[in-house]
Amino acid sequence: MKNLSLVISFLLFSQLTLFATTPYNLEGIKALNVLVIDQSATISPELEKKISVGLKSKLEKNGIASKKDGVGAMFVKITSTKIGKTTVAYINLGIGEEAEIDRSHKVKSFALTYSFDDMIESENIEADVYDSVMNFLIDEFLEQYHEDNEE
Repeated sequence: MKNLSLVISFLLFSQLTLFATTPYNLEGIKALNVLVIDQSATISPELEKKISVGLKSKLEKNGIASKKDGVGAMFVKITSTKIGKTTVAYINLGIGEEAEIDRSHKVKSFALTYSFDDMIESENIEADVYDSVMNFLIDEFLEQYHEDNEE
């Protein structure tokens, strides 16, 4: 009986985490400025530009305009360290937006309204950073964006 109870608990827990959503709400986003911030000189300037252009293209194909002023910012922040021939990189894709907080009076602030990250270990860091951003992080963002904006 104890084993059955453990199995049922495990199955329930795994189902709950399988369909868990992030605490962020992406409802109503119409435009974003795109920034690539490489804090550790992990990738080449050419790859930074390629990632920026690729993100803008994916956003626009999904109905999100890419603008410079007056909107929130989608950023990719990369930090890394080299260990021998291997580089360990932490990549964060986030959205920052101006927000108004209702306290005793309205306070204008800047809020992190989305964040998702990846950590990779690689001997071919340029290819793996590109793959992480363009085939994992942005796809996770777009999946949630579409779920939050279903009509």
